Amino acid sequence: MTAQWTGATEAAMVFLDYMKKSLSQTKSMKELYANLASLARRFYEERPTSALLVNTIKKLAIRALELRDRSFDEALHDLLKLIDEEVDYSRRSVDELAQLASRRIPDDSVVLTHSYSTTVIKTLSLAHEKGKIKQVFVTESRPGGEGLHTAMALSERGLKTTLITDSAVNYFLDKVSLVVVGAEAITANGALVNKIGTSMIALASYHRRKRMIVLAGTYKFSFETVYGELIRIPEASLDLLGFPKDLLYPNVLVKAPLMDVTRPQYIDAIITEKGVTSPAGVPLIIWESLSGREELRTMSIHQVLSLLEEKAR
Repeated sequence: MTAQWTGATEAAMVFLDYMKKSLSQTKSMKELYANLASLARRFYEERPTSALLVNTIKKLAIRALELRDRSFDEALHDLLKLIDEEVDYSRRSVDELAQLASRRIPDDSVVLTHSYSTTVIKTLSLAHEKGKIKQVFVTESRPGGEGLHTAMALSERGLKTTLITDSAVNYFLDKVSLVVVGAEAITANGALVNKIGTSMIALASYHRRKRMIVLAGTYKFSFETVYGELIRIPEASLDLLGFPKDLLYPNVLVKAPLMDVTRPQYIDAIITEKGVTSPAGVPLIIWESLSGREELRTMSIHQVLSLLEEKAR
């Protein structure tokens, strides 16, 4: 089971569906804790950049620890209910965000987007239905090539779509009026964690005076970073890069980070399901989201996983 390097929301939904099915098959509290601890660790290691996944794992783990004195049936019921609630909220938020964001797309827009985002695809499709989109440029988004799936999805929905190589972004920016991207995470200072290449596009857009809009539900705001926790950036394997191994010398080091960080000064606006904010408004939104949830504010994902694993022993 894997959902690595699809859209962040889509990947989280796959993970949560798998977790629900797996937890449903447990027969005791010990097995429930062991299963939850194993899956939580596995999912986090597979997608450490996803704030949605990290936030949801923390909520599930903390809730499981709160239920330690309940009966097995009660605990299982509560955890499965929480998974359903998180999935429903995420899906509703995507719909609400896309409706709001589509209204913010100017008429006759030529849009550039990068990688794959369910929210971006839905937003641009809605804007297209309103007659606002003239054309969309989509980067191939290597390594992984998620842009090919984005281009296909947009084309199938009737948008005039052009797939371009990542290195050609600056070449095409003169034709672009707006850059729209999704998010893996929004950090406490308003920076964007997203597919590698996003920061390069943002920098080029900034110097070309092209607006950079980020679509990110508040569930993608990283509570971890409030207290200085760093988001670990994974790297692509040689297999994903597609390099012929026989052409690489033994002493040639290959580095291929899958995500990068875009500084807040290069972002014009962040659109969430609750409205539009600037990167400077992110700390307030995170603080409001954590109001009354002291355990989410004070415990890191590493602390939560360790407590859960200890309980599972």
